Amino acid sequence: MMLAALLGNCLVAAMASSSLHAQGADLFSELSERGLEFTDQQRIALPLPTLQSAMTDRERTEALEKLAGKLKWDRFSRDAVTAPVVVDIDTIDDASGERLGLNVHSAFVAYTTLETLRDQDLMEETFGPAPIDSTTLDSEKRKAAASDAMRVVMRELSATELTQLGFAEQAALTRSNVSFAYIELPLLNKVLVRGVIRIEKRQPAGAVEFAWRLDPSFNADEKYASRWTRLERDEVGKMVEGGSFPYTACGGWMGVYEIDREEKQLLVESQLLLREPTEWFAGSNFLRSKLPLMLQENARSFRRKIPR
Repeated sequence: MMLAALLGNCLVAAMASSSLHAQGADLFSELSERGLEFTDQQRIALPLPTLQSAMTDRERTEALEKLAGKLKWDRFSRDAVTAPVVVDIDTIDDASGERLGLNVHSAFVAYTTLETLRDQDLMEETFGPAPIDSTTLDSEKRKAAASDAMRVVMRELSATELTQLGFAEQAALTRSNVSFAYIELPLLNKVLVRGVIRIEKRQPAGAVEFAWRLDPSFNADEKYASRWTRLERDEVGKMVEGGSFPYTACGGWMGVYEIDREEKQLLVESQLLLREPTEWFAGSNFLRSKLPLMLQENARSFRRKIPR
């Protein structure tokens, strides 16, 4: 499964959940102000979305023109499947210059309305097939799924289950604007990231936004702790799991914003922070080199399939 799954598929099931309400969310502030902890001495914060509800019309226009940059707004906002996609990828380094991870920003324009986009369709059509609910897979189906390109596995954790697992505080949060889900995220069929994600949703005027992150509060539970695992081929070519290691610092946000309601013009924007251990790809640029094309293809797929 492509890295784009981290930007979309991990939210598909949770977006349809009744436990997500359109209220203010602390996770948005956490990501943009405190940031994610990459090391004991270093936290990385995510930039805010391009469009903010308090902006004037002039400020919105200037922000969108800045987002389009050298592409220029008229070209960037073309009503075409092949219209450009803004992709900005910055490396995150420690004080010594050693790379810790990636900050991935993506944005594109599409033509439809917020009203015609069901939440699940939005994420599913943009970022690929829906996740597999792990409760529906028996062991043989799991083996079959792992034999080729792996898919995201997701299972929402209900308040009852969270309480039974000893996470009463998290269970109480599900009565407001928070949802939790156990997830397995294959990354380029080389690495499997697993753990519990916390997801929060808000709906300012003319927009819908989601924030998410791997939740370290579950790390005391061996089954639900955030970890990464090597994916390898066995002697007959089937995908198998190798060594498993603790993992931190993965989260982001995604938003869809009305630009021009009359023209049915929307901005789809996302931001991702991803810790990339050296052991994943031997410190190479393999992951970074794959991202622009994948994100561009995701945008084209979305444009082909969205209702007009």
